[in-house]
Amino acid sequence: MLGTSPALFSRPARTATRRAEWVMVFFLLGAVAAFIWNGSALLRLLASQRVSGLDPSVQVAAAALVLNVALILFGWRRYADLQQEAALRADGEQRAARQAATDSITGLANRKGFAEGVEQLCERALDAGHCLVIISLQMQRFKRINDRFGYDMGDALLREIAAAMQADVPADAVVARLSGDEFAIAACIRTADLATAETLAETLLRDVSRTYDLQGSYVQVGAIAGIASGSPGVPCRAADLLRRADIALDHARSARAARPTWFDGGMELALIERSELEQAIRVGLDHGQFIPYFEPQVDLVTGRLTGFEVLARWQHPNRGVLGAELFIPVAEEMGLMGPLCEAIVTQALDSARAWDQSLSLSVNISPTQLSDLWLAQRLVRLLTEQGFPPERLIVEITESSLFADLDLARNLVVSLKNQGIRIALDDFGTGYSSLSHLRMLPLDMIKIDKSFIATLHVDRESAAIVKAVATLAQALDVPVTAEGLEDAATYEKAVSLGASTGQGWYLGKPMAADSVADLLARRRTESAPEARRVG
Repeated sequence: MLGTSPALFSRPARTATRRAEWVMVFFLLGAVAAFIWNGSALLRLLASQRVSGLDPSVQVAAAALVLNVALILFGWRRYADLQQEAALRADGEQRAARQAATDSITGLANRKGFAEGVEQLCERALDAGHCLVIISLQMQRFKRINDRFGYDMGDALLREIAAAMQADVPADAVVARLSGDEFAIAACIRTADLATAETLAETLLRDVSRTYDLQGSYVQVGAIAGIASGSPGVPCRAADLLRRADIALDHARSARAARPTWFDGGMELALIERSELEQAIRVGLDHGQFIPYFEPQVDLVTGRLTGFEVLARWQHPNRGVLGAELFIPVAEEMGLMGPLCEAIVTQALDSARAWDQSLSLSVNISPTQLSDLWLAQRLVRLLTEQGFPPERLIVEITESSLFADLDLARNLVVSLKNQGIRIALDDFGTGYSSLSHLRMLPLDMIKIDKSFIATLHVDRESAAIVKAVATLAQALDVPVTAEGLEDAATYEKAVSLGASTGQGWYLGKPMAADSVADLLARRRTESAPEARRVG
């Protein structure tokens, strides 16, 4: 069901044509009036006995009459031409309107045609007992078809899928291709039969995902679907329902759902909250709301404080201090990890510069930052600007991100170590551990992930893994740090298995820069340096 717009051509062009038609109508009326007047005058002259047929006045009247006839014939011909021109223009406008509302590859409605067709369905949906349903459907792995077989094959597949959709939907439904691999279906369904919308969506998913034989090649794509419906008897807007169906589609994609997903208000609320969070992160960056917290790192044998790990915190003006798990994943998706990490590291270096020179400072590098070829230079610039010794800085890189691109990782590690910066392999055991990788990369420290440490005293497998890693690190002359030491039992077990350094709430909670300064001042005055806990 496609609507057509009569307003495709400019209004001035249609107005000019109509004005010309009226001019010719008045011209014809004038010519006919002149013909009647001249004809009656000629008849009066001929009827007069005083005038003969050869009188000049009769000849003039006859000539005028002939001229009137010629003008009438000319005007009528011109009027007919204008009528034909107007008809051709109207036909051209209708064809252009259909083309503007139709997808050129599949013959389905495009986004414009879909909006026009849905508006017509909305009028029907206002009837009691009916509601408008929109199904948003997206193909998966379609790009592989184009890459493997070419765009002609991809277009042929789109036409096959479009034909399958049209065969599945009701006769009065609107089927549209909105973009490369995204489709939308709108139908007016009785409220009592609303469950048939999900049945229709399941049928569409099944038929779209079947195997197609195209020129002897068998191709197949997957599909996901989201559904949104209007309220019975309530005016609806196509854009609003399509947006809700797209939200449900995104939710289905995130959940990798094999069945159609219905829209609910919670999805939209989550989307609004996400949008507000993104905006708040940008504002927080501009106003310096992201600050470093410092988690103590302790020598597990002597109890000596060896350094601190920098943790990102958000000093939110309304919600207080927020943990990194709330905003780091969102900042990564937004592409803001570069400026966010730079702001936090700059503050951390400024605070740590005044500490005891034996204390190290560990900073984490996000996986998204590893693709930055200038990362090493940026870190060196920050060290130079803050006057912080490179040998006191430890850069922690997660195992999974480090080995995702080993050549890039090796170049980064070598560049940093050439500047005197130490490298720690973070979250060891959660990625793709390899002895050859450990041998190839000049690491200064291995940090065992807290998921193993937390179950040391209750899980034999975790204890065995930690023991093996500690033995391996000792053979490579690389110290091991145990993360997540939350109680005395875990602490004692980590020491017995060979961990040399540890961190966790049992040894000290993350704290702000002012609290670190107080802690260091207090420890300088304490007479028990062997104490294990630092805060």
